[in-house]
Amino acid sequence: MDNKDIAFNALFARYKESKLAHFYTLQTGGHSEVSKKDTLLEKWANDFIINILAYENGWEIDHAKEVLERGHEDILFVSTDQKTYKVTDDSIEEFFNFIRFRPSKLKYSFSIFKQSQKITQILANKLLKTLEEPPEGHIFIFIKSNDEKTLPTIDSRTIKINILGKTDSQNEVTQELSFRDYVAKNCEDEQLVEILTKIERNNLQLDELRELIKEGPTREANIHHLIASHINQSSKYSIEDAQICLQATKDSTFEIPFNGSSKSRLARLLQLVI
Repeated sequence: MDNKDIAFNALFARYKESKLAHFYTLQTGGHSEVSKKDTLLEKWANDFIINILAYENGWEIDHAKEVLERGHEDILFVSTDQKTYKVTDDSIEEFFNFIRFRPSKLKYSFSIFKQSQKITQILANKLLKTLEEPPEGHIFIFIKSNDEKTLPTIDSRTIKINILGKTDSQNEVTQELSFRDYVAKNCEDEQLVEILTKIERNNLQLDELRELIKEGPTREANIHHLIASHINQSSKYSIEDAQICLQATKDSTFEIPFNGSSKSRLARLLQLVI
């Protein structure tokens, strides 16, 4: 396991404690080609599952990797070569059959949707019952490899995990940045940068952020992304900090559709990085 990847270690710790949420989205920033992002994110998901197999069975990593390549009864990868997923795809039929059964050898069963940005509204509607009432013992991981907005049906229910895709030398620089400096370097929304780079422990700029979010509701999700990415990449935080961030992001993401106070949600997250 790569100790530099705080998000990986935090999620693995939650697995060992049987505290995983039902839904996660893996994503990565930057301007890389979608195919490169696919490779990065799929490798991260594979490594996570391989570590679980090794942990549960006392296997060496290489053996766990071989088992995953052959196929495991509690793990399903869903993919399509088409532009979009179709409700009639064999892989979708296999998915719905798969989630009917409880895990047989692991704590959880895992369904990993590759290129989840290909999920159409029609398929999302069919997934709605699963998203609202997830079957016991099942974890769903959506791999999102482009920057298009995810369907609200899925986006509002998943915890976002931001995966690094930089070189080691870039990582060393990023690991030392404060949250304000990280925002200035990585956020393309100039209005958001102007406010987030002014926040202090005794002034989180919550009123100003609330007004910006009213103008563009997707900004709240962008702030979640920045906070989680910073904690993932910074050497200043522990695995416990990353776990707290995962839980806070989960709570905030769950509350967004109910139109609660964005100020309280943001305060809970921003206090983690200031």
